[in-house]
Amino acid sequence: MALKRNAINTTKNNNSQFTPLLALVDAVPVLFFGIAAIVLGMKVRSAVFFAGALLCFLAGFGKVLWKFLIALTGKDVEYLGMQLRYVMPAGFFLMIVGAFTADRSVVRGLISGALQMPSLLFFILAVCALTGMVICARKFDRHDVRGNWIEQGINIVAQGCVLLGVWFI
Repeated sequence: MALKRNAINTTKNNNSQFTPLLALVDAVPVLFFGIAAIVLGMKVRSAVFFAGALLCFLAGFGKVLWKFLIALTGKDVEYLGMQLRYVMPAGFFLMIVGAFTADRSVVRGLISGALQMPSLLFFILAVCALTGMVICARKFDRHDVRGNWIEQGINIVAQGCVLLGVWFI
């Protein structure tokens, strides 16, 4: 029973910034990433890459679900909030392995396409936005309402740019 008390906390005051609207806004970059990963996965044609992309998408979806649960019930299911730290890096690792084990000519073609306009411009913008997210993560407390909204806006821009960059390859 002690594990259950630690895994699910009533934290309405500590997580009051997680409103249903913020959770819905957080779903937008998750969808952008999911679409980009599917498009890129179809181009890479690697089951390992696709499995990694799916793990990353599920980690993002889990975080959105976590925020919805907090917003609607006031209960923090900690493993839903913490899984992002473990599942997403595992997913990115599988994506990298999938890219390294994919057909070399396909990967070279994708890299070549990524270095051409307009994809290159979108990827540069995505890196700038992701840098902004790192700054937000260091500057704002996770309970800061304003900081969460700013970070979600930047995340939408970042993932939207990744999606457009992948789309134009």
